Amino acid sequence: MTEILVTGGTGFIGKHLVEGLLSEGYSVKALVRSLEKAKKLEEMGAKLVKGDITKPETLEGIAKDVEAVVHLAALMKFHGVKWEDLYRVNVLGAENVIKEALKEDVDHFILTSTTEAMGPVKEIPADENSPMNPVYDYGRSKLLAEELALSYYRKEGLPVTIIRPSGVYGPGDLYVTYSVVRAIARGLMKRLPGGGNHYIQFVFVKDVVQGYLRALQHRDKAIGETYIITSEDYYTYKEAFTIIANILGVPPPKGSMPVWLAKALIWLIEKWNAIRGIDDFVFHVSVVEDMLTDRVYSIEKARRELNYNPQYKFEEGMKITIDWYRKMGYL
Repeated sequence: MTEILVTGGTGFIGKHLVEGLLSEGYSVKALVRSLEKAKKLEEMGAKLVKGDITKPETLEGIAKDVEAVVHLAALMKFHGVKWEDLYRVNVLGAENVIKEALKEDVDHFILTSTTEAMGPVKEIPADENSPMNPVYDYGRSKLLAEELALSYYRKEGLPVTIIRPSGVYGPGDLYVTYSVVRAIARGLMKRLPGGGNHYIQFVFVKDVVQGYLRALQHRDKAIGETYIITSEDYYTYKEAFTIIANILGVPPPKGSMPVWLAKALIWLIEKWNAIRGIDDFVFHVSVVEDMLTDRVYSIEKARRELNYNPQYKFEEGMKITIDWYRKMGYL
């Protein structure tokens, strides 16, 4: 039975990945900071090992007897976060795990990045060779982590594969997706900046798990490579928000709002939230700017080399997600 070390197993994607790996017959060792918070992973059948990726002394031996490492642990935050913290967790933390993997001579190291390392694109769909244009410090930190991992591949022989998911949604996501869904449910997205006519692309979390599984299964092709993992379909912001509104049973967005007015209103909400210590993803001026750009990416390389085949259309995945929010009392 192949044993996989997963960092970040208690996170949104991590929980789904651990479940997916176990269901495929892998043995999973989960690196966690809190054993208490990881009880559900243990109940699934994962072995727990306590450690902190920012503290190398706690990582000694974590990769012993494992064949592959999937590195998910990261600080994913777009607003109100210091660069020093992003760099310490997303870059130096990744390096600490890489060093342990090299010590134990693991067969495969999968680094989780994000299409935010690419940022908005000028032509759609962008692919793995498109220019990198991150606009958030989070994306910049993940780009540096990619470059770091590839330098270890070239210089030290790290058998690395880089996975770049786009915006991931699904049950358990209480950050970006939940913020958007809640705002639409409350009728706060009726008019969109510039009409909401630019394109955005999401991927259901189960399809992201499939991407990791395919990379593990096609190790020989995947080493030294980077793969975008997302869906086949993409929508304008207006189309995507209309789908969400229809699932929620609320009026969809109609008409547009001048960009300057949207920024002014969002700025007031952003400042008020900051005073109250609230970070609601949608209500930041930078998100208005995001809605004036396109984020659409190609899965052709992953399809061709890994046999990746996303199963969930946006409407289906979003219905599953919203049903989960309702079941858990978030809506």
